[in-house]
Amino acid sequence: MSKVLIAGIGGGKNKQNGKYSIANYQIENDIYRDRSFITSALEEHYHIDKTIFIGTTGSMWDNLYEFYCDRYNKEYDENYHIELMEVIDESSKDDDVQKLNINKFNETFKDKILAIVTKYGMNELEIFENFNLIIQIQEQLKNGDEVYLDITHSFRSNAFWLFLVINYLTDVADKKIEIKAITYGMLEIIDRNLPKEDQIANVVDLNAFYKILQWIKGANNFKNYGNSYLIEKNIENEKLSKKLKNFSDALNMNYIASLRQSINSLKRLEEDIENLEGPAKLIIPKVIKEFMDRFSTEEKDYLFQAELAKWHFEQKRYAMAYININEAIIGFIMDALELPLLSADKKKDENKLAKDWLNMIISRHEANKIYPNFKADKDNKELYEYIKIFEHSRRVRNEIAHSIGGKDSAVNDIDSLKNYCNKIIDLLKNRDFIIRIDDKLEFSKKLKKNL
Repeated sequence: MSKVLIAGIGGGKNKQNGKYSIANYQIENDIYRDRSFITSALEEHYHIDKTIFIGTTGSMWDNLYEFYCDRYNKEYDENYHIELMEVIDESSKDDDVQKLNINKFNETFKDKILAIVTKYGMNELEIFENFNLIIQIQEQLKNGDEVYLDITHSFRSNAFWLFLVINYLTDVADKKIEIKAITYGMLEIIDRNLPKEDQIANVVDLNAFYKILQWIKGANNFKNYGNSYLIEKNIENEKLSKKLKNFSDALNMNYIASLRQSINSLKRLEEDIENLEGPAKLIIPKVIKEFMDRFSTEEKDYLFQAELAKWHFEQKRYAMAYININEAIIGFIMDALELPLLSADKKKDENKLAKDWLNMIISRHEANKIYPNFKADKDNKELYEYIKIFEHSRRVRNEIAHSIGGKDSAVNDIDSLKNYCNKIIDLLKNRDFIIRIDDKLEFSKKLKKNL
């Protein structure tokens, strides 16, 4: 595990010598005096193993070169120092980053200091080019590293860059790193009327901004995908954290009974949710309430599954949507026709009677669909909606299980799924229709008789 400092570096505040003004910095309870730039204080305070600087061709690389040659007892090359000064003095926003020979700098301080030279970011193209340059930071970080960011010096846009890069590293490159601090030396609040030794710039830790960002991402994941894993680890209430994890686990496993139980458990923790503190208080209660309100109203399991299917479709989790629609129709037929579960016989599907009933309706439709009077009948048209969704969702479910679906069928299946989700709730609330049809056909009577 290494401690890595990532800092921006600018062109210097003193126009005569190109150096930052000497300042005293206070980090926590320690004061570091007579520092020309804050990174020297941060390196000492946090025991930094490696520092990565981000700057332009106009940044004070010459001063850094001189400072670190002395600090690490490296051979000082005066000609190279002069070369750096000349490039920096003539720097402009149109410079090519290759104009500055940063390779020699990096070779000199290998494994201790890395310099990354970027463009000034004057337009969108340069911003994208800078991103490609800056993300090479990922090659310098290993899992378990502790990262410190400093935004005191350089362009104000560097603060955005550092946040962007850290999010890329943690969310895309999947680096298991920890952001320990985001520091800013408040030089602007120094009281210049005080004696020099009392002029101290407080170094504030802005890591709270990053934590708030993590809360927002976690809330978004929970709201849109039902995943509480990002927020649960930041919630100090252990009981609530555990309940949220149970909820997400049940949702992702599609365990309906467990999911409903988790929702009820969360509802009983309403007071704990409302009493959250910090960023969680502003974000989590609203998100959890919205989610609970949507899924706590349906008493019947099959209506719950239908609503869950609609939610999965909205999140583009199409496979889960199809599975829940298929199960919802089966559960609906079981309930509406009061068909018994075949749970005593472990060799049989406990919902077999509902599936048999639906298959009998399908066979009836296939045998009679060629007749105009059958097709024109209002009841047959309505009944066809149930078997169409059941048969299609069953086929898709099987293809999902065996990974045999094709590209073209996927597009068509998704289009059909949207239509099914729009009508499934209304279909499953029409119990009287199914009961009336079954009374006429007596299919359930035949099935029960054969038990």
